[in-house]
Amino acid sequence: MSDANRAPSRRQRASRTAATRVGRFSRYFGWPSTLSGRLALILVIGMLATQLVTGTVWFDARYGRVAEVPVRSGGARIADAVKLFDVVPPAERAALMQRLRASGVEVRPIDAPARAQRMSHFSDDLFDGVLTAQLGPAHPFVAHPVVLYDDTGEPLALATLLRAHAPTAHLAADVRLQDGQWLCVAVVAGQAGLDLRPGAAFADYFVRIYLMRILAVVLIAFIAVRIALRPLARMSAAAERLGRDIHSPPLDESGPVEVRRAAQTFNAMQHRLIEAMQARTAFLASVSHDLRSPLTRLRLRAETLDDPVQRERFRQDLMEMEAMIAASLDHVRGVPSGEPLRDVDIEALLHAVAEDARETGGDVLVREHSASGTVRGYPRTLRRCVQNLVDNALRYAGGCRLSAHLSAQGTHLDIVVEDRGPGIPEAELSAVVEPFVRTGAPPQTPAHAHASAAGPDGAGLGLAIARTIAQAHDGSLILSNRPGGGLRAELHLPIDGPDLDIEIHTK
Repeated sequence: MSDANRAPSRRQRASRTAATRVGRFSRYFGWPSTLSGRLALILVIGMLATQLVTGTVWFDARYGRVAEVPVRSGGARIADAVKLFDVVPPAERAALMQRLRASGVEVRPIDAPARAQRMSHFSDDLFDGVLTAQLGPAHPFVAHPVVLYDDTGEPLALATLLRAHAPTAHLAADVRLQDGQWLCVAVVAGQAGLDLRPGAAFADYFVRIYLMRILAVVLIAFIAVRIALRPLARMSAAAERLGRDIHSPPLDESGPVEVRRAAQTFNAMQHRLIEAMQARTAFLASVSHDLRSPLTRLRLRAETLDDPVQRERFRQDLMEMEAMIAASLDHVRGVPSGEPLRDVDIEALLHAVAEDARETGGDVLVREHSASGTVRGYPRTLRRCVQNLVDNALRYAGGCRLSAHLSAQGTHLDIVVEDRGPGIPEAELSAVVEPFVRTGAPPQTPAHAHASAAGPDGAGLGLAIARTIAQAHDGSLILSNRPGGGLRAELHLPIDGPDLDIEIHTK
């Protein structure tokens, strides 16, 4: 074997690593297990990501609202101060500066204006627009960037923006008077008595914009996703019906284009499967029909043998061949039943199978204190399943014990067939339920063994048919070796029966 076959490739290791990471994410962060839940979660996460981007717009709007009143009022005060200096003689300007300082307007002469700075916020543009409208072209100016402070005098940030009641704006501009003198005029302007109501702003932003929108998106997402995935649910149900009955009704080919195409493909697949099954069944039926004629001739010729020992051996071989042909046809057709679902008395079923085995010399015992009750299923088919398990035990162990147990949840009933035969190697436990697979253990077939034990099971189909019947009941067949030797066959059946009440066709 080459190294490539012995060890996984780099791509396979990367795929497994990615799958492991996805599994950890699902386990730690609660990733939904349903497709509708995942799509809804993706929509909500996408909405939140978009909202985080649009939140910056809300922040700018809130910042502009906080800055609008002080910028407009402060800009008007600066413009009024400049106009006063235009009409006051130069000798009186120092006294005017003192009086304006007392009213909150700081004015000082400068030799030249500061270099213009890049405006980083629209409140700066608002301040520039106010000065332009108030001063006109006769007073060139250079506006300084607007600085907003919260109630405690700290620069306004996102957190303080949502709790400050009366932020202030620090405004400054370098303005040239009509006589050519440059002045630096600064003012601290407030909200003019207005309360910004940060609690209401917080509720408006986080409750109405975030919480209400999230709830609306989640509701709409779940409803929309469920509606959109309804065709997928119908297809899943149709696939389950197809697994039980290949002749189940086809899918409705209506709806969106993609759904119609998927339904048409599904129906075409079902049609091809039916044709393939019919062709295979017809082939085996033809072969079995053709084999019956030479088998009949062989049986007649065997009866003419003088040696009774040879005659009995021929007779047993012919019976086994006929049983193998019948078992092969049953397996190809599926579960040999056309009966509807009914309530099956498990206790009566176990005693009936055990009694049939004992009548032909089999050592079969139903354990005391076995669970009693009913299971919804196909009566004759379910009996065939238990019979095959008993026949397998009789063939390889000469006897067995039957019991039934109710699951801890009370939703399933376990039918257990135990023997003390050679058991099955652990490596072959999962393979023996496949068609035409037999173990290497020699069968125990004494003269008193059950007649059918040496028949169908000899073809390696008994356990395969039993598993098929279990699956038709939404159950399972589990094989395990018993401590001390022997095999334990556990038939796990839901009490309420299969989810779909269908008939299993044989044609």
